[in-house]
Amino acid sequence: MKIILGEISPLEDKDFLESDLTRSLFQQQWDAGYAAETGYRPDYRKLFEKIRAKTHSEDSEKSISTKFFIKEIDRLREKNRLLSLRYRMWLGIAASLIFLFCIASFVFLNRTSLLQKTVTESIAPNGQKSQLVLADGTKVYLNSGTILRYDNLFGKQNREIELAGEAYFEVARNEKNPFIIVTSDVEVRVLGTKFNVMAYPDDPSIETTVTEGTVSVKERTGEQSLIITANQKASYTKIKKTLVSSVVNPVTFTGWKENILYFDNENFENVISKLERWYNVSIHLEGKDSIDDRFTLTVKNESLKEVLDLISLTTPLRYKIQDDDVTISYKK
Repeated sequence: MKIILGEISPLEDKDFLESDLTRSLFQQQWDAGYAAETGYRPDYRKLFEKIRAKTHSEDSEKSISTKFFIKEIDRLREKNRLLSLRYRMWLGIAASLIFLFCIASFVFLNRTSLLQKTVTESIAPNGQKSQLVLADGTKVYLNSGTILRYDNLFGKQNREIELAGEAYFEVARNEKNPFIIVTSDVEVRVLGTKFNVMAYPDDPSIETTVTEGTVSVKERTGEQSLIITANQKASYTKIKKTLVSSVVNPVTFTGWKENILYFDNENFENVISKLERWYNVSIHLEGKDSIDDRFTLTVKNESLKEVLDLISLTTPLRYKIQDDDVTISYKK
């Protein structure tokens, strides 16, 4: 076909010259104008040039067959070109759609993970204490009966936690992202420091004691706020809704993380609450004649019985311990 269309020279194609079709054409040309002796081999090259001249003469019209072949080939080439263009166009569209789908999926999954907040709880049951390190590097010590909550955005978009109980914090410094502790009535905000927060739901007050650095304490539902530094304590009274500061010895309020329980001139009601959490017992008080008595003592490795024996030396009371139930009654 390439030879008929003139795309290559027939002299370059040996197979064509030796083909049956070529021989037939040559034979027809030979029979039409030449006489050959028996055994004489025709000059195929000259004969082909005559045939080619008839079909490809620039001065004459191409044969009907040649025109047909050329037309069909041109039609097929154009069809192939259009199909190729359409294929490339659809391939490009498909690739763009796949790319957009991947981007949309990535954004959707990330937004979904952000919108679907998950909350992590760290709990120290009564009678136990625990430690943990948060995602930002902050170290936290949990006292008995404490719950600490934070969501999956902590350390990424915020450094906010919720506290119900008592915890000591060694906050990793980050001036661009403050560390915030939310309790039932106050909010504690720091950039990086060490301090203790006691915020048990059943206690009458919330106390924040600083051992190092500066801490901001603010009433959640009001306008009261304080800035306290090392060796200072901010006390918020829930009933009176008052927020005041005082100078203290921080060891008295942070010794629990070293397994030392300090009572510094505390009334008996507070003593009972702390003993319940420390020893994981339930204490029932009968008679309240001396409920306002004050106690100063230190508990290290003593058992609950030893502590109650010590208290009974200065206070007229008797007690009964049965498993995790304790009954204390005042003597009359």
